[in-house]
Amino acid sequence: MNFDVAERLKTDVLVIGAGGAGLRAAYEAKAAGAKTLLVNKGRIGVSGATAVGLASSAGFAIPDGAGDPEDSPDVHYDDIITAAQGCADPALVRILVDEAIRAGEDMDRWNVEFIQDPKTGKALIAQGDFASRPRNRKIYHHGKPVSDALKRQCEEIGVDFLERAMVLALLVGEDGVGGALVLGQDGRLTVVEAGATVVTTGGAGQLFRYSLMPPDITGDGYALGYRAGARMANMEFMQAGFGTIKPALNIVMSWYWAVMPKLLDRNGQDIIGPHLPQGVSAEQAMTDKSKHYPFSASDHSQWIEVAAKRGIEEGVATDEEGFRLDLREIDSSRLSAAGFQHLWKVSREWLLRKNMDIEKEPLHVGLFGHAINGGLIIDAHGQSSVPGLLAAGEAAAGPYGADRLGGNMLLNCQVFGRRAGEQAARIAGERRRAPEEATVEAELTALRQRVEKGTAPIREAHDTIKRTMSKNALVVRNEAGLSEAEQVLREVGDRLRAGHYQAGSVKEVFRLYEAENLVDVGLMMVGAAILRRETRGSHYRDDAPTVDPAWDRSILVTVGDEGPVFAPHSLGSDGTG
Repeated sequence: MNFDVAERLKTDVLVIGAGGAGLRAAYEAKAAGAKTLLVNKGRIGVSGATAVGLASSAGFAIPDGAGDPEDSPDVHYDDIITAAQGCADPALVRILVDEAIRAGEDMDRWNVEFIQDPKTGKALIAQGDFASRPRNRKIYHHGKPVSDALKRQCEEIGVDFLERAMVLALLVGEDGVGGALVLGQDGRLTVVEAGATVVTTGGAGQLFRYSLMPPDITGDGYALGYRAGARMANMEFMQAGFGTIKPALNIVMSWYWAVMPKLLDRNGQDIIGPHLPQGVSAEQAMTDKSKHYPFSASDHSQWIEVAAKRGIEEGVATDEEGFRLDLREIDSSRLSAAGFQHLWKVSREWLLRKNMDIEKEPLHVGLFGHAINGGLIIDAHGQSSVPGLLAAGEAAAGPYGADRLGGNMLLNCQVFGRRAGEQAARIAGERRRAPEEATVEAELTALRQRVEKGTAPIREAHDTIKRTMSKNALVVRNEAGLSEAEQVLREVGDRLRAGHYQAGSVKEVFRLYEAENLVDVGLMMVGAAILRRETRGSHYRDDAPTVDPAWDRSILVTVGDEGPVFAPHSLGSDGTG
């Protein structure tokens, strides 16, 4: 392959990633008069977590009192702060809840369809994960209607699209980020000169064997920002939970647990009961589990995921590290009591479309990695600690912490996607200048060194990363396991930098850079988890199983000479996020 620059593009604003946050940022930047280029690894509106979320429905949180007259932005704020457990930025949370109603009005204006309540004919409103009030408008097929609507808006207003292209590196000079080096699936290398760059690439679900995120969610934005010098936070806090393994990957919604199903090992034996602590019943654990999808050590539901992880360690899981969730003999009155009748119907029909009939056979389920609650530290306008670099959506930290309310991510993408796009347009004109040729040449040299001599298949790197992270960082953590994962990740990183892996095609080059990104994100995650020697929300240490009040704060991550550097940090304390 010829790795010479084939094209140079100039734009005011470069947006990387075309999920809900990226599409909104691109729309707002263009609407503000900035020439805007949106780069995406796949097809815009078809790839990414917003459009391809493996769920029958998703929530969009709007605290306007429609679901409960006692709800309000203030109640929403209190819910987020409570779930965050000292690890959110209060200023960003305040913005999120105060601008939520406006974001909902935007969805209505752009004709995003919400699931209708058959009883009222109005939008169905449900109580989301960790919330005290029902405020989530439900959207069928996760966030795809949001992506579709925003793509139409971007097309109408004239946003430039570059699809099937991966950003290999941000071009960083003395005055911050000035653009990016982009490789297209056609093999063309492009240098993009931009006055402002917005990272909106989602999370890093592909760190794990099973993920509820599509294959392109490989931590690209985290790694790009981190290597450019951006400050990061909350990388140890990640969502995990149950999903179906076969015949298709799909989320196991929280309301499945309301009917008290059976979770069975490969021998048909109950997996939960033997792992419950004294005084906790399976019914208590499932009742708590019905209130939120993600694993959390904040209530008795934790013992369900812990039991599954112990079952994998004990060798009683299926060959695919799975279990059978039997929903055939249930008490349907529990659905009525919990208000889940219509959502149950939506989920059942969704699963039937994927050849899973919960009335005829158990679901084959396993433990899945999901979303990350951390990312680049941003201020109120999405600005990171690096000039010219902004972030929004799952790529950014601050609007949540140890646990995250359901329905907040689609909302967050709109609130902070809008703010980041507007800010990028404001600063772009005064910053834009051509990246230094030495910076471009350094990235080209690094690219050539990585691909010119390798012989091992790049698949080996991805498999090794998934294996060690699933074993040591998913649900149950301890210092020994986290240290093992750290060592394995460093070894994979060394081999990647040494050109050990083969990259004979553009697709393999993509996979090579994705592996490097996953290594960096994995090191951030396990390093922060080692330092946080306690249990809090989505972070569970079986060797430190209680909350330590000394850790009512986040962990700051910065790039060092030998990898990530960690330090305690209170978000918002310095006025910069």
